[in-house]
Amino acid sequence: MFKLPGMVHALTSTLLTLSVSTASPPPAPEPRPLPEVSHFERTPCNDEVAKDERIDCGVLVVPENRSKAGTRMIRLPVMIFRSRAEKPAAEPLLFMPGGPGVSAVDNQRSGKSLSILDERDFIFLEPRGGKHSRPSLECPEVNALTAEVAAGRLRGQKFVEAMVSAARNCRATLTASGVDLDGYTTDATAHDIEDLRKALGYAKWNLYGLSYSTRLMLAVMRLHPAGIQSVILDSVFPPDVVFDEFGSTNLLRALNVVFDGCAADRACGTAYPRLRAQFAQLVSSADARPIRLGLDAAATGERPVEVRGAQVADAIYLGLHRRDTIPLLPRIISQAATGQPEELAALVKDNQGASRMTWGLRMSVTCAEENPFENGARVAAQLSPAMGLGGIDERTVPTEVCRVWNVASAPAGVKEPVRSDIPTLIYAGEFDPDTPPEWGQQLLETLPHAVFVELRGFSHGASFNPCGREITKAFLRDPTSTLPTACALKLRGADFSLSAQPGQNP
Repeated sequence: MFKLPGMVHALTSTLLTLSVSTASPPPAPEPRPLPEVSHFERTPCNDEVAKDERIDCGVLVVPENRSKAGTRMIRLPVMIFRSRAEKPAAEPLLFMPGGPGVSAVDNQRSGKSLSILDERDFIFLEPRGGKHSRPSLECPEVNALTAEVAAGRLRGQKFVEAMVSAARNCRATLTASGVDLDGYTTDATAHDIEDLRKALGYAKWNLYGLSYSTRLMLAVMRLHPAGIQSVILDSVFPPDVVFDEFGSTNLLRALNVVFDGCAADRACGTAYPRLRAQFAQLVSSADARPIRLGLDAAATGERPVEVRGAQVADAIYLGLHRRDTIPLLPRIISQAATGQPEELAALVKDNQGASRMTWGLRMSVTCAEENPFENGARVAAQLSPAMGLGGIDERTVPTEVCRVWNVASAPAGVKEPVRSDIPTLIYAGEFDPDTPPEWGQQLLETLPHAVFVELRGFSHGASFNPCGREITKAFLRDPTSTLPTACALKLRGADFSLSAQPGQNP
């Protein structure tokens, strides 16, 4: 049982049974501490959080390994942005980010841009093992390697070997500090979410998941449906999909949408009639002879960047995440293929540096829930030069790394599609190179009260725009009503005629 939001503490009680005896009582046993239970503790917000807004901060205290008796308690930061409404809706909205390994609370300082606050509270929960949780499953050794990969200085089997060594070292450091890596799973975080709802005293609330966290919210729907009013899923990662079997395929799908879109546009198609062939030529020529981009030393850490085929594909992959850059990709590709790589260089530059993922969390989740269920031949095919992407490695975590990370496999049930009657709003972006719209559409087979909205011209994180915000707010007001999707139907999509105009850096 928990008190009202903002004043929550776990309540425990013990029942003492007394008996009367004329004999001398036995010596009293040593007192044993009561078992800890999940609870919420109010804490001050950090100094960077806006002082003129109603923002509450705290930590959710939960068991580290929910399947083990006597496990220690861990601490997960929580931020509650209070509604600006005079009478806020009773059901708040909880948001969780992608990854796994992206922080929910990092750089959250103000709610002024959150239109949801016009009607209801908005809550962020740091995932267990995330950057600001205690413990945090940070692996700086792995993050450093990702910078080497982005710069083309580390690839192929040498990359895998370096990752194995870095993961082994990180695992040793974390376990020596007392971390139980088996405790960091999607289902465990789903239980954390339910514990937070109860701790804050909400009868029901709404859930909003992006990318990997769509899988997390589906897990909550499976495990704790009673506390959910509605669910929003943006850029769906279904539980029955193994990402590493589709990484390069998904990128190629998005590229083909660009190639076909350019061909269908009179100006773009006329300017770049051989775009698909030019991309293949660009990748293969970069593999044969790395492209010289003349990047400044500050952008490259004073070390050379080797732009081979994989780095070209990775730069275009970055461009596919930017709505304003997508229409320019035909020009960027064609000019680079004809010896004018200046606009490509801008994307390569932006792609440099270490990953900001919390890699220990990423490896624990992936190695428990993805790697044990993957088809090795399908994964290997995604790395093949025949894919035409310069051997780009889009794997979440290589199998060899999972062997040394050595966490327990999840039960097979986590890979089953989730069946639920909970009202669900599903978003997808036309150009998403990570989670294709088809993955969101397939949920309609098992979620009979789901609505699917694809936003033309958008990519990963398709709901974060005025049209998405309008639809989301209407859905939260009444998840069973007809949604105002007219704005989505009116979207023109990517204007590829822009590629036929004089170039500017994206």
